[in-house]
Amino acid sequence: MRQLRKKLPLSLKIVLSFFILGVILLTLLFILIIPNIKKKDYESAIFQTEKIVLLTRQEIKLVVEYFRRYGNSETTIHKMDISNQIEKIKLKEKYNKKYNNLHTDLEKISNNYTCSIKLNNNLIFKNSNITKSYSENKFENNNWIVKSAVDYETICPHEKYYLYKTKIANDNLYLTCDSNFKQNSFNIEAHVKKTVQKGFELTQNIHEGKIYLIWINKNIKNLNLNFENLENKNDKNFCVSNISSIKIPKTGELKVKNIFEVDDIKTFEHKLENKDALTWVSKIYEDENEKFFLILTSYKKDFENSLNNSFLNILPISIIALIVSICVGFLIFRRWIKSIEKLSFTARNICSGNLSLRSNIKGDDDIGVLGVAFDTMLNTLEDNIKQLDLKVENRTKELTQSLDEKETLLKEIHHRVKNNLAMTINFIKFQKYKVDNNTTKQMLTQIENRVYTMELLHRKLYESKDLNSIDIKKYISELVNDFSKSFDDKNINITLDIDLAFLSIDYAMPCGLIINEALTNSYKYAFKSDTNNQIKISFKVDNYKNCILNIKDNGIGLPDDFDLNRAKSLGLRLIYSISKNQLLGKIEHIKKEGTEFKIEFKIMEN
Repeated sequence: MRQLRKKLPLSLKIVLSFFILGVILLTLLFILIIPNIKKKDYESAIFQTEKIVLLTRQEIKLVVEYFRRYGNSETTIHKMDISNQIEKIKLKEKYNKKYNNLHTDLEKISNNYTCSIKLNNNLIFKNSNITKSYSENKFENNNWIVKSAVDYETICPHEKYYLYKTKIANDNLYLTCDSNFKQNSFNIEAHVKKTVQKGFELTQNIHEGKIYLIWINKNIKNLNLNFENLENKNDKNFCVSNISSIKIPKTGELKVKNIFEVDDIKTFEHKLENKDALTWVSKIYEDENEKFFLILTSYKKDFENSLNNSFLNILPISIIALIVSICVGFLIFRRWIKSIEKLSFTARNICSGNLSLRSNIKGDDDIGVLGVAFDTMLNTLEDNIKQLDLKVENRTKELTQSLDEKETLLKEIHHRVKNNLAMTINFIKFQKYKVDNNTTKQMLTQIENRVYTMELLHRKLYESKDLNSIDIKKYISELVNDFSKSFDDKNINITLDIDLAFLSIDYAMPCGLIINEALTNSYKYAFKSDTNNQIKISFKVDNYKNCILNIKDNGIGLPDDFDLNRAKSLGLRLIYSISKNQLLGKIEHIKKEGTEFKIEFKIMEN
């Protein structure tokens, strides 16, 4: 018998074990089922549902009361904030002659507080959350008034708008704002929904009833009707909350009058669709126009069929049966279990890096064959890993040495190019001092600045740890600083707005040359006076890919018929050519005050 047990296949052992376990469990379960278990389940389910309704009602009352008070205080705060911001705008408009940000400041109010804004008869900012507009006679000067967003009478909570009117200078300003003011404001219905769903989930394993929240108009004329027969155009007489599990309540024999008489909580037994039903009605609050109820309706059959607590009664016996089955299975498969545990222990240690451990399991059955094969596989694996580690180590050394040599060579190239360009700059400076003609000197200065742009780039690459990456912010700042010194003109103020980014030499050098040519053009031709001369350079990078270089001055500007494609100036032709051919971007000449060039290009991945 012992020899036979050793020879049994593993699959057969598993089948026999679960068969024996199942027979024991089924036998014990059938013995323990007694007639009164359904009665206990029914009473327990009714009691539990009543507790859930009470608890849910109390939670909803707390939530409604809290957010009613919170919403009123939030609304007051938002109205004060908007009024204060408008007063600030008025002061700026009155006392600051240079103030020209009226539309920008009003747009901030529109976006921050979910408002549509009209200036006189013109709608200047339309907020997508505002779906209704009002005529000017609906507004009151310097006073907030509230208006309904619907044109009919309804008991349902609905959208409301706050209207405000004031004067800015000689203009009439009209604001139409969402009652929440902020899009992320607390939503009372959403919080109540969470509370109701949480309570309903606790009873779903007992019954499949319908739970809903309902507002009922206190002025209903005929209270002897049920909800199915009650006229309710535009939700005038009652309104079921959107968070409820139904749209039209079904109460069967239960009348509106019965629900109206509930002052706290009450349970009704009645007929619904010719079936016995139970309904729990709980009043949450009441005001001068409406009553708000929590109602749960379920068929009695759902409670009678509930067996949830039955399993709790037989749980101890089930546990005993399970323990007995496990003990029997352990006696049968004791050696198999030990072998599996040993294989599992060996596998975990191998995963942790201990490749020298072996299971040493022997035998003629399936587990023995598996143990021998597992140890053989580990021997082969350990040998292969040692050989692979040796090859990887040798190859890594070769690659590291080759990389170091290439990096040193590239750094030396940048160093030599930098030195040669610096020497070229010195030759140009030396020649410039020997020339008396101002035109020639200016031409030499332009050549010097172009060469300096390239020399500075190679110097930064030489100094950088990453030989293919330039800090564009430092590069442009130093380039502009040295350029302004070369012209020795202190009456021109240069403003920089550069994003922190790192570009390769393929993009940094064209950008530097464009900035050099644009600054040369501005310094030479843009300004006729010695005061308030401004140049602004900005470089923006979006998603590490899309770049915008913008160069603007407030000088006299280019002629109205100027065409960048046909520019005769060498500097402007260089700007156009570099933007199109080297950066593969697009360039735009913006005709505003002064001269402005906008170059857009994309950084292409290697």
